[in-house]
Amino acid sequence: MLDKNLKLHTKIIVYAILIALALLLSLPFVYMLSIALATPESNAKDLFTVIPHEFYWKNFTDLFSNAFGSARPVGKWFLNTMFIVVLSICGQIISCSMVAFGFARMQYRHKNKLFMLMLATMMLPGQITLIPVFVMFTKLGLYDTFWPLIIPQFFGSAYNIFFTRQFVTAVPGQLYEAAEIDGLNYFDIYRKIVLPLIMPALCAIAIFTFNHAWGDVMGPLIYLQDSSKYTLALGLAQFKGVHTMQIIPMLCITIIMIVPPIIIFIIAQ
Repeated sequence: MLDKNLKLHTKIIVYAILIALALLLSLPFVYMLSIALATPESNAKDLFTVIPHEFYWKNFTDLFSNAFGSARPVGKWFLNTMFIVVLSICGQIISCSMVAFGFARMQYRHKNKLFMLMLATMMLPGQITLIPVFVMFTKLGLYDTFWPLIIPQFFGSAYNIFFTRQFVTAVPGQLYEAAEIDGLNYFDIYRKIVLPLIMPALCAIAIFTFNHAWGDVMGPLIYLQDSSKYTLALGLAQFKGVHTMQIIPMLCITIIMIVPPIIIFIIAQ
C-alpha cells in the first residue's frame, strides 16, 4: 500500500512505473499465448505477433482429442496430477497441524531436543536421501505407482511444521484452560479449537503444497515409468525438439499448467 500522504503526482508516477513493469513482465506469457493460438501456417512462417491476432482454438482441442487413450493422454495426465496434488495437500495439512500441536502444547520428555532435531532436517539436501528412499519404495513394490509421491506428504515437512507451530503457540492459553475444564482431551482441543484458529496457516500450507506438487518433475521422473501415469509436468517434458508441430502442443500444455496457479493466486488473495 502506498502512503496516503503522498502527493497525487507522486502516486501517478509510482503507479505508472508499476503498470509498465507489470506489462513488461507479462510479455513472455502474452507472446507464448500468441504462438499457441496461431494457425500452423502462421507458426511455420513465423507470422505470429506479440499480441494474439489469431484465435485458433483447434490447437487446444487437438491436444485433448483422444485425451485418455492416445500416445499423449493429456486428460489422464491432468487427472493423475490432480490426484497427487489433492492427496498431498491433505497429507501436509493433517500431519503438519498434528505435529505442530504436539510440539506447541503437549508436554513430554526431550520435546525441545526433538523439535531441534526436526529443524535440523531442513539443512539436509534432498539429493542425499534420494537413493535410499528410492530403494525403500522399490523394495516395497511401489515403483511405478503414485504412492512414493503421496506417502511422504503424510509425514509433513520441517518448514511447514515450524510454520504451523508458530500459529498454534499464538492461540491464547485461556482457551486451552477452558477446554480442559470442560473435559476435552488433546484430540478434541486440536479438532475443535486449534484447527479453526490456525486456518490461515493451513491455507498457506495448501498453497505451498499445491505449487510444489503441481510443478514437480523430479519425483514423477524417478518413480513413474508407464506414460499413462505421467503428470502434466512430466508429460510436458516429452515435447522435446524445436519442430513447429512440437512447439504448438508444448505451449498449449504450458498454458494449461500456468492457469491453475494463477487462479489459486487470485483466489488466495
